[in-house]
Amino acid sequence: MDLKFSFGGASPDHGHEARGRGDAPSGIPLPFSTVPPRSTSGVLEVRVRRSADGVTASAVTGDGVVYCDAEAPVRGEGSAALARAVRSAASRAVAALEGPLADSVTGLVLGLDGEESAVLDEFGIVADADAEQAAAVDEGLQRRIGVAAGTPIRFER
Repeated sequence: MDLKFSFGGASPDHGHEARGRGDAPSGIPLPFSTVPPRSTSGVLEVRVRRSADGVTASAVTGDGVVYCDAEAPVRGEGSAALARAVRSAASRAVAALEGPLADSVTGLVLGLDGEESAVLDEFGIVADADAEQAAAVDEGLQRRIGVAAGTPIRFER
């Protein structure tokens, strides 16, 4: 049996017309949804925000390409519960990046409705809410979320 295939709009040459069936469809596009988005930015931030159900962390480039989102519910009350959810969502987002992208995170951005400093206190990190760079990831937080120690932490204003 001789099988021939045509791709990308090429004319079929496999003889369907000889049998009276007409031309076979050619060049059906394939969905390439598994191809990651492309960015030209050197900035890759993990942005953590409050959501209706808890906390959402997104890995976003400087030109707005979103590589992944991760969510974590806030279980309990207070800044300790919120800190656990932030840590969980951020670590899930970084883990979803995989490989070289996970090592390329240039910033952690917190938008927690005014509770950013309290969350960093729970992590043992002293923050300066008035500074552009409020703090930096320390070794303890690095072990928990996978972002390099020294990575700037800023608050979303």
